[in-house]
Amino acid sequence: MSNRSLSSLLDFLDYLIAKGMMPRNTGTGRKAACNKVLSKLDPEEQTDVTQIDIDDAMNRFINLEGKGYTPSSLGVYKSRVASSIADFQSYLANPAGFKPLSGSRKSKSETGNTGNGSKVKRKEIVNNVSEPRHETAPSPSANVFPIPIRSDVVVRIHGLPFDLTKSEAEKIASVVKAMTMGTD
Repeated sequence: MSNRSLSSLLDFLDYLIAKGMMPRNTGTGRKAACNKVLSKLDPEEQTDVTQIDIDDAMNRFINLEGKGYTPSSLGVYKSRVASSIADFQSYLANPAGFKPLSGSRKSKSETGNTGNGSKVKRKEIVNNVSEPRHETAPSPSANVFPIPIRSDVVVRIHGLPFDLTKSEAEKIASVVKAMTMGTD
């Protein structure tokens, strides 16, 4: 995989999926976003995707196709394209030491696999994204809102202020909506 073309980027994403270096849904979501956004570039721009201006590429995509997408889904597309290109550049620079920036497989303990075939997933959304990723459990007195969204998934939202405004709640909802993968 020596060239830096759009075609090579798409092949790279297929490679990550095939080798189990990225969950299939993540890889196919990234591939779809790259295909849609970067296909709007001129053919000569597609020869080296590592040199493109992602903001410019997104603006062009929005101008040509944006009416069919919500602002949050356009943000997800931009993030997927940027992550894909960053991973592609990292791989090209050091294939032997490459690890995807995100979307890598979780260990059994991280997914909550109990070993008996059942999985229990627990996710938390926190209101301060600048905190380190090694979050501590909320104190018993903190306002924690468990929200069962599936039979095996409970989302716990903690740290919400008691005086949360409607616009703040909509902002949080927009972030959650941007994290969706596919349709219901």
